[in-house]
Amino acid sequence: MKTKYVVPFLVAFVLLFSGCGSTQKTTKKTIESERSKVPVAVSRAEKELKKGDQEVKDTVTVREEKLVETPEAPVPKEKYFVIIGSFRVPENVAKYMKQIRDEGFSPFVLRNEEGLYRVAVFSYDNEKRAREKVHAIWKAFPQHGDTWLLIKAE
Repeated sequence: MKTKYVVPFLVAFVLLFSGCGSTQKTTKKTIESERSKVPVAVSRAEKELKKGDQEVKDTVTVREEKLVETPEAPVPKEKYFVIIGSFRVPENVAKYMKQIRDEGFSPFVLRNEEGLYRVAVFSYDNEKRAREKVHAIWKAFPQHGDTWLLIKAE
């Protein structure tokens, strides 16, 4: 009775695995053509990875604002500012500036035409350097992950 089930199983097993072999002859030419495909695939993957890195680099929030001159917030000559905090109430600005000075920053205040106080920690004439500084702050100070880039409107 057991052989009644075993024999058909063995026949099916042999038929199933006997057809799994490749019908392509392996030659030196085949091996060379397969090798030539590998660098193409790798270079495509590297390009995709680089595209992905570029997208990450461009995740910096950017706003263009007109800045207003005030006695406590003169308008600097630079065009790009790394902003670490924004406030409407001047007393909150003073408290926050003390806090980030304790972290090692040298903050200064900007004021936009809507009356918001922007606490900046770096200013540049070069946008790329400003973006790099935002990323450096994100990496070194995760608590300041909302740092962004302000572009002074003329």
